[in-house]
Amino acid sequence: MKRFIYTLLLSVIGTCSIQAQKQLVFTPTWTAQAQFAGFYVADALGFFKDEGLDVIIKHPSASNTSLNRLKSGESHYVALHLVSALDMIDKGDELINVMQCFQQSGEMIVSHKPLRGLKSLDRKRVGCFKSGISKLPIALARREKVNIEWIPFISHTNLYVSGAIDATLAMNYNEYYQLIMAGQRLNRNQIIYMRDIGCNVPEDGVYVTKEYFANHKAEVDKFVKASKRGWEYAISHPKETLDIVMLYMRQAGISGNEDAQKWMLKECLRLLVSPRTGKRTYKLEPEGLNQANSILLQGGEITKPITYKQITEP
Repeated sequence: MKRFIYTLLLSVIGTCSIQAQKQLVFTPTWTAQAQFAGFYVADALGFFKDEGLDVIIKHPSASNTSLNRLKSGESHYVALHLVSALDMIDKGDELINVMQCFQQSGEMIVSHKPLRGLKSLDRKRVGCFKSGISKLPIALARREKVNIEWIPFISHTNLYVSGAIDATLAMNYNEYYQLIMAGQRLNRNQIIYMRDIGCNVPEDGVYVTKEYFANHKAEVDKFVKASKRGWEYAISHPKETLDIVMLYMRQAGISGNEDAQKWMLKECLRLLVSPRTGKRTYKLEPEGLNQANSILLQGGEITKPITYKQITEP
């Protein structure tokens, strides 16, 4: 713990001073929370610095997303859901997946009334994220000819709790816990896990532009090595990791509930494991890409399949 505090102080001081080496910017998919614990650990414990990298973590906002920051050049590395990356590539952006963190899906549908499959939501109002991760259930519903009125939201569960919508998309590590804490008594028959209906698609990965990858291959390798080390440390030291997460949330001005972040950390660490191999490889698996391609294509969310070479090689 002493090493953590000492190294973290050095990290904080370092981000406030002008460094001789080039500063690299990493942007997660959302505001500070345990979903990005491995990167916080890599920063706080000096794993990036061990690789000779000066990395600063800058979180996105609703008006300046990680996608926007990557396209504008404000960020060198960003975390994106696989479906968001496929959508961008389909529209002409050249992205490279350099690290796949979450090998499984944490997405789910939560309903006020019992569900008998996706068709139970026909002609219902369902809350969806404004971010690209909603493209997967939207494409699936379109493929299955289920007529859903999708109601977008940025965050929180207010629409569902207030009864304004019939059901909502949620992540098992975030909104699902919020619903429970809001007093919602949810039975298993009110929940559909995307992974249980043939949609166990990988989620959070790290992406750079194709141009950046071609010109900074050694640097990318170092970033990935340090990030992997951060996630592995988080698995072995969950309590220390939780302390780091809470500190980064405070620094970002985010009020955090420690119990909620503990839940999130535990669930996110599970998503690191491949359902096919039972291992943490931190690499995008062709099977996961193929599954995402199939659902998005059949649901009309992309116009052509994205090849494995296209998304992993310069």
